[in-house]
Amino acid sequence: MTLWRHKRRGTVYAVLAENILLQCATDEEVEQRFANQSWVVYRSIDTGNTYVRLTAEFHDGRFEKVERREES
Repeated sequence: MTLWRHKRRGTVYAVLAENILLQCATDEEVEQRFANQSWVVYRSIDTGNTYVRLTAEFHDGRFEKVERREES
């Protein structure tokens, strides 16, 4: 699991999965809109909230990879 910091906010996230594809059986328009795009699933280290963002957006420079924190 890799850790990433949002440059503007300073919050740290653990990437849970990358290159996830969207499948949406109930909304063909949504599925078609995002058919050829992949996603990153990541969780806030501080709050535990889980988020999903387009892979291209996640890697557009707003996040930076960080070293793993020491466990106490």
